[in-house]
Amino acid sequence: MNYNLDNNIFGLDIGERALRLVQLKKRGKKILLASYNEVTLNPEIISNGQIQKEEELIKALNKLVKSANGSRVKTKKIITVLPEAKTFIKLIEISSPENKEDLPELVKEEVKNHIPLSLEEIYLDWQIISQKSGQIKLLIGAVPKDTADPYSATLEKSGLLPYVFEIEAAAITRSLLTKNDKGAKIIIDFGAVRTGLIIYDHQTVPFTVSLPISGNKITETITKTLKLNSEEAEKAKVVCGLDSKKCEGALLKILLQSMDDLTKQIKKAITFYKSNFPNSNEISEIILCGGGANFSSIDQVISEKLGIPAKIGNPFTNIIQSKKLTIPANKSLSYTTAIGLALRAFEKKDLL
Repeated sequence: MNYNLDNNIFGLDIGERALRLVQLKKRGKKILLASYNEVTLNPEIISNGQIQKEEELIKALNKLVKSANGSRVKTKKIITVLPEAKTFIKLIEISSPENKEDLPELVKEEVKNHIPLSLEEIYLDWQIISQKSGQIKLLIGAVPKDTADPYSATLEKSGLLPYVFEIEAAAITRSLLTKNDKGAKIIIDFGAVRTGLIIYDHQTVPFTVSLPISGNKITETITKTLKLNSEEAEKAKVVCGLDSKKCEGALLKILLQSMDDLTKQIKKAITFYKSNFPNSNEISEIILCGGGANFSSIDQVISEKLGIPAKIGNPFTNIIQSKKLTIPANKSLSYTTAIGLALRAFEKKDLL
């Protein structure tokens, strides 16, 4: 199904602790921020990627749309994301069929070797990455129907019309990177509940993995050790961070083990990627995003431990904010996924 680039549609990021909305508009060749909003969720509404309290989620969705900052959100059409831990993403290669019409069946047959669920249990989508020497390289994405269907039903009950369910890694890379970005990069998305590691190489996402660290766990460690409340702990993360010269290096000492564990997991992911992807490039950069990346000097610590340049990502790489409408700096990294979802509407290809 084809939609015009100026179609009225917005990105909706559904997380376990918050909902975020971003709507963009096009003016000439520029893509501008038109609306944004955030609504926090109680932990019991969504747990382990599953909706537990549908009515409360519907109320939160309605509040999110009605109280948006900027232009009033008039559309019900959305591009949204499904729980990262419940989705599958895989780079595969198959022989080019003589007839293009045969490609779907060939993909389905190959998918059986990569996804631990039957075709009847999943929704499947794919994107052609390259074609040469009689081979086609595809990026496939799949999600269990018993995960996707409840989200679709809840969104429709709230009056929203989901046009696209996207895998989170695709939205994040679209937000942080440009078409000119080449080479291999690692993106670390620090979420409240879980952290995702994305490897971007050959201008696609061949590999993702979840890491055993989260923004909430780090905050809990700070609150317990320093006997602070959660609000004070969040301020300490920004003011003191992991800088050894600030606050007498208190947080660096407390979180040293967590940072060691994180960098060990990143090293394992790099080793796995090099060993299992023959055409992989050397990782040239690590980009940090997500609300948990609002941590002073975290990029410096990771860079020093891994010997790879690290930086805080810029979710506004491909959009422009105005003086009248700006997402607060301390919240910007939390909107990375929502911005990437909203940008999908401006891609010069069909929305499937």
